[in-house]
Amino acid sequence: MKIRKRIALWISGTALLSTVVFSSIIFFEVMEQSFTIIDKEIEHIAKALVEQMELQKQKQLPYDLSNLPYHPDLYWIKVIDNRKNTIYSSRVTRYTDIPFSRDKTRYILERFIPESQIQLGQDDHGDVMFRVRIIKATLDGLPVSVQIAKPIEELEEELLELVRYVGASLLLFTLIIIILSYKLAGKILKPVVAITRMAKEISETSLSKRIPLESNRDELYDLSTALNKMFDRLQYSFKRQKEFIGNASHELKSPITLLMLSQEEMLMNDNLPRSTGKNLVRQLATTRRMSHMVKNLLDLSRLEQQETLTSEQVDLTALANRVFDDYEELLTAKGLRPRLHLEKDLIVQGDPEKLLRLLINLVDNAIRYNIEKKGEIIAMGRRTKMGILLEISNTGQPIPEKDLELVFEQFYRVEKSRSATHGGSGLGLAIARKIVDLHDGTIAITNEPGGLIRITVVLPDSL
Repeated sequence: MKIRKRIALWISGTALLSTVVFSSIIFFEVMEQSFTIIDKEIEHIAKALVEQMELQKQKQLPYDLSNLPYHPDLYWIKVIDNRKNTIYSSRVTRYTDIPFSRDKTRYILERFIPESQIQLGQDDHGDVMFRVRIIKATLDGLPVSVQIAKPIEELEEELLELVRYVGASLLLFTLIIIILSYKLAGKILKPVVAITRMAKEISETSLSKRIPLESNRDELYDLSTALNKMFDRLQYSFKRQKEFIGNASHELKSPITLLMLSQEEMLMNDNLPRSTGKNLVRQLATTRRMSHMVKNLLDLSRLEQQETLTSEQVDLTALANRVFDDYEELLTAKGLRPRLHLEKDLIVQGDPEKLLRLLINLVDNAIRYNIEKKGEIIAMGRRTKMGILLEISNTGQPIPEKDLELVFEQFYRVEKSRSATHGGSGLGLAIARKIVDLHDGTIAITNEPGGLIRITVVLPDSL
């Protein structure tokens, strides 16, 4: 679960729990206050009833209770002496009986009384809720018990309605607080999202970018500062690594060239023994491969350190024709048949020198790993919705599927012995991909039916 959702759930849960607790306290306080008022009313009517009975000094019913603050027929009332004789009972006692409790002085119970007999605010089923109080008093010097029950069905209905209102309000409040907390969590995490997005944009080719620092020096400010310092160290390390490769290649270039010249000069000696000449030829071939690899390393290092390119309109069709013209003799010598299907005026915006190197590497790769004497090289170029599409295909041994994405890596070879035989260094396609990346394009390699290996390049159309 994402942090935003967890924060929203924590905020919503905390707010909901607080609201439930607060609502419960208020509800029970209202209910308690209502019963306190009812109990005081019952105590008041009980006291007034005993006083009236005491004043009238009557031994026989009925008592004249017209001066009571509340009419006694609104209550279920029984006055019982210590012999359990009923001294007085109200009219409601005729319709139902309420048991006398010796353990409780106040309690609640429900009784069924049809509305046809008496109106006490019954519910739809004819049930009435009573609040019962048992109050001890003295009448004519003798102890009596006044049992009074007040119908509270209307209060029960109001409390149930209050519960429904509170439940509906809590449900609505929960939905609102979830929405607000989700938006609040998004606002809280907005700087983190910005940091994450910027960190994703910072790659090997864009290590100069940094996360912007906010004016508020909070924990996110410290995080951004720490990440920026880490990117500084990474940028320095990458720069030093690339500089080392470039410097090492540059330093190796001169001695290897001198070694090649020395070997070629020795081979010009007519008095050289035959066995020694063969060894020198093998050494010269190895030295040339080393020279080619050092040159590629130097070119790759320069490309990786180069952040900007010369930008001008380049005709890929003319550039491809030029490359194939330059390789005409080599193609003829190897017995390879080129087939060109290039649309006219395939114009791209880029560096002509780098694009020329791209085409040279692709064609050179197609020649190296082709079928001897009967192979083909097919070059196709056309304008599509994605941009300028350039395809270089050659006949050859299919590349294993697991290696298709790896052939563009530095020094990666599908078959080490086969690459060495063809003089490959494992850097040609890596340089090609780097040039394509610098031009905001894409490059891919696939196995096609008919024994073809196809490299597809897509570059932005300048038209």
